[in-house]
Amino acid sequence: MSSEPDLEGFQRAWRLRHGGADEELLKQVFGEEFQELQKTNPTLVDTARSYFPHLTSSTYEALAREPDNLRIEKDRCEREMEQLAVQNYGAFIGSAKVTQAVRQELSSIQQHLDEMAKILEPVEDTVAQIKEAATALGKRRGALRNVLQQHGPLLELLELPQLLDACVRNQMYEESLELLAFCSNLMQAHEARGEEIGVLGSIKEQVEIQRANLRESLTAQLKTDIHLPACVRIVGFLRRVRRQSEHELKEIFLVHRGKFLEGHKAQVELLRQSRGSVGAALRNAADLLRTHVYDIGTQYKALFPQDDGPLSSWLSRQVWWLVSLLRHHIMPPPNATGTEAQGGASASSASASRIDAAQLTTVLRQCLHASSTLKRLGAHFFPAVQGIFEARMEHHCKEMLDTALLTFHSELGRYDWVPSTALSGGSSAGAEGEAAGGAGFLHPQALELTRHRPLAVLTNNIIQVFNELRQCTLYGLRANIVNNCYELAVAAVNLLRSVLASQTLQPGSPKAAEFSKLCRNFADILLPLIASHLEALFGSGARLDVGSVVAAMVPDLIQAEVEYELPADTLPEEPETVAAAETAPPAHSAQATYAAFAAEPQDTSAAAKAAADLTT
Repeated sequence: MSSEPDLEGFQRAWRLRHGGADEELLKQVFGEEFQELQKTNPTLVDTARSYFPHLTSSTYEALAREPDNLRIEKDRCEREMEQLAVQNYGAFIGSAKVTQAVRQELSSIQQHLDEMAKILEPVEDTVAQIKEAATALGKRRGALRNVLQQHGPLLELLELPQLLDACVRNQMYEESLELLAFCSNLMQAHEARGEEIGVLGSIKEQVEIQRANLRESLTAQLKTDIHLPACVRIVGFLRRVRRQSEHELKEIFLVHRGKFLEGHKAQVELLRQSRGSVGAALRNAADLLRTHVYDIGTQYKALFPQDDGPLSSWLSRQVWWLVSLLRHHIMPPPNATGTEAQGGASASSASASRIDAAQLTTVLRQCLHASSTLKRLGAHFFPAVQGIFEARMEHHCKEMLDTALLTFHSELGRYDWVPSTALSGGSSAGAEGEAAGGAGFLHPQALELTRHRPLAVLTNNIIQVFNELRQCTLYGLRANIVNNCYELAVAAVNLLRSVLASQTLQPGSPKAAEFSKLCRNFADILLPLIASHLEALFGSGARLDVGSVVAAMVPDLIQAEVEYELPADTLPEEPETVAAAETAPPAHSAQATYAAFAAEPQDTSAAAKAAADLTT
């Protein structure tokens, strides 16, 4: 019994090993029809394939008996089939009838189904549409359910632009930047998923608008009067906005701080267009550079310490603005002459003529202070404007000297050579007058100049020039003023000589004596007086060549050259004069100083009184 399972296993293994051989055997048996039989009658091929192993594994005796066995098996099968048919013929007939009835019913059902399919064909399309709509509704329902579950976060997300706008309007910049950072992170996460959500796109656009509003609000703060801590805070916010580079941030700072400065410049422009307010406008302009421009420069260096290039250019523009104002209102025109009565004066000369020496001194001080302040930022500009003030004062003094010369000419033309008796009195009164004159006019015999009206008026006009110079004594004018005074003296000598030639003065007559006395006072008193004033204003370096002028008067005007040296004890020791001498600049200095001319109250009033007495 144990050998049968082993035999069956052996046979199975042998069939597996010789399956390829059975295939070749089938091809030999069926020949060329094998491939076609596999397609048309695969059952026969399978039966042969399963039967060939049995034949190949049988012995010779079994093969010899195989035809008989097959025939016996065939006969047995036929008998069994006949017996089965005889015994169950009723069932077969019934089955045939049932099969025929079922076939007929199936045909009828098929017809009905075809008719129903035709009827329900439109319904199928409708059902498909319903399915699609149901699918979409299901998705939408799921989305709405998700929206309902996320209602709170979605509401906060939709309110972000409004919240940003409220923070920007209330200048809550720290909170605004935090909201912008949150929005940026949210948008980056959304872009990383690659989804297209319309609401988020709209929110992104609104957030960008609010970002621009925040930047405009921050830059608008730079247009106001703010100090360094506020500037540091605002620039820090602008850096956190990240909408511009560091270079652009520097330009934005200077541009908007410049707009704040433009408001003050507009006030200066309005002030300088008003009549009589040019001096105040120039003072305000210089003070604007000293205060606001310096503050803005300091703020820039504190915020951007590495690069001063934009600041230097900006400071140059501000300094040039002040220089242009000074050139327009102070600088005399290039073709200006000493006489305003000749006409043709330009608008700049007319505006400059409204600024006297006192106002010019105030403007000069303001410019000097502003330049000293801006020197810390590398914008020392006083050497650029110093020449403007010197040109203005030189032009002003030259005008006054020319006017004095014209007045002297006209006074000589109508003078009747009758001496003034205003100072004729007792010897004690005369001595007191000489002492007062010496103390007031830097010459012991200064009041003798009031004897003749032309010389008194000339002296008074010259003293007025020195009074103007005392208020704004610019050391750089020393040589020019000395030269102008020398030219005045030479021109006055020529006028005296023309009077001598035009008027017939009999020798020995009272008129000839008074003319000689006038020439003697001119040479002995007026010229040394002018030299003394020049030395009091500009120091010992300002020496008038009195000797050459006096030499030009010999021999027709005076008989012999008069040399006069001012005694040392006649110089007044007034506090203002001492202060002026102490603050006098050195010879090599171009810096403007303000010397106090102590003789102004006395000389002006005395000369004016003498001229009034002569007039009466």
